[in-house]
Amino acid sequence: MSNQNLFAELIAICGKENVSNQELDRIVYSSDLASLPPLIRQMYKIQQPQYIVRPSTTGQISKIIKLAVQHKIPFTTRAGASTGNGAVIPIDGGIILDLTQMQKIIKIDPDFYQITVQPGIPWEKLNHFLKKNKLMIGIHPSSSPSATVGGFISTGGYAGIGAPKYGPIAQQIQKLKVILPDGSISDIYPPLSSLFVGAEGTLGIIVEITLQVFPLSQKISPFAFGFADIESASYFLQTILAQGVKPYHVMLFDRHFLDLSKSLGLEVPKNEFLLILALEGTEETIQAESEKIWETISDKNKLNEKFAYDEWNKRFKAELFIKRAGPSLILLEVGISLSKINHLYKNFKEISETQQIDLGFCGILGHNATMLCMPFMLTDERNGMDYLKILTFSRRLLSNAIKHGGTLYGVGLWGSSYLPYLHSQEKLRIFREIKTLRDPENLCNPGKIIDDRTPERMKPPKP
Repeated sequence: MSNQNLFAELIAICGKENVSNQELDRIVYSSDLASLPPLIRQMYKIQQPQYIVRPSTTGQISKIIKLAVQHKIPFTTRAGASTGNGAVIPIDGGIILDLTQMQKIIKIDPDFYQITVQPGIPWEKLNHFLKKNKLMIGIHPSSSPSATVGGFISTGGYAGIGAPKYGPIAQQIQKLKVILPDGSISDIYPPLSSLFVGAEGTLGIIVEITLQVFPLSQKISPFAFGFADIESASYFLQTILAQGVKPYHVMLFDRHFLDLSKSLGLEVPKNEFLLILALEGTEETIQAESEKIWETISDKNKLNEKFAYDEWNKRFKAELFIKRAGPSLILLEVGISLSKINHLYKNFKEISETQQIDLGFCGILGHNATMLCMPFMLTDERNGMDYLKILTFSRRLLSNAIKHGGTLYGVGLWGSSYLPYLHSQEKLRIFREIKTLRDPENLCNPGKIIDDRTPERMKPPKP
């Protein structure tokens, strides 16, 4: 089929206003949160998409996929694109399916505490709707204003606001409606739904999500604490968790993060580490957990209540705000046991000092006493060689994190080379067989998860 005929067919499915092959759109949709210099595009042989399509119904997506399969054209799903791991980069070009128009709340069942939504709805919009109905979601990402429900599920969804108390998103999925890589539509229930959590759109496109919801919190109480070192901060967290405290959200920032925040005009404490902790529940449960915290923490570590509330109100801006000091930001996401965070942080800092690269750190507490560690480096994609140096350095950091028991939060394009060190050969073989069975031509988000496109020069050191 000629390009002109394919373009006409896509328009016939979604309407002229929802299909584009304009150069500017193709450039914008060739990257995610992180801007890429031409050098990296050349090394990875990243192609621009041919068409950007914005469907609004399940039927439209099914028709587009069947058309793509018929003509062996790759297709990549995209929504908020609020991560920087390359999961939505269309490395082989083809069709981008932008799901941000699919924001409908399909059904709410308050008696069974369930809600069904389309994948492109931002978490902020969903949370606002639920609040009006005196309900809440268990977990949502700190990038909620832009991140979508489908995107969070597709990238793993095991750390975020609510995770320490309510667990990962996989535990809250009641049903997924998925369009498989051949265009067929299937309802997927637990435990099989877990296959699509973290699969990054390689096994199919999630088009409807039914989630468990909870009664709206009576109260949320934030607290702020300052620490002289990482050991004191992590010991405090481990101690209160062992005492049965279940925080709703915990954020941890180091001095470099705080200094950058100060340079951008924010008020920050003088401590080396800042920890923001929020409790959620009834007056009685918060009071009981607060007493355990006060028994553990010294008065010298307590920061004032107004500062704690100010920081809590900025919870959706914390990490991405730092990008303003860039102009570019390389942000890594590594999950690791809280008991190992001291050693990992020191390892990161030692490597950065040896390489003379400024490294900042922020972290979010996940479930089961794990922390999502987010070391970051500011750079400038307009300086290709400098960007390459920082990117190469970041891969060394990831290898060291895996060596110390860490795991990637999302794989994307940049993390596929680490999979043999994260999963057994048997597990990878099973995933490949499932992928090949449903997508023999590897058209559904190629270059991700099992399909390693890393050029030799960018191969990470062995953990």
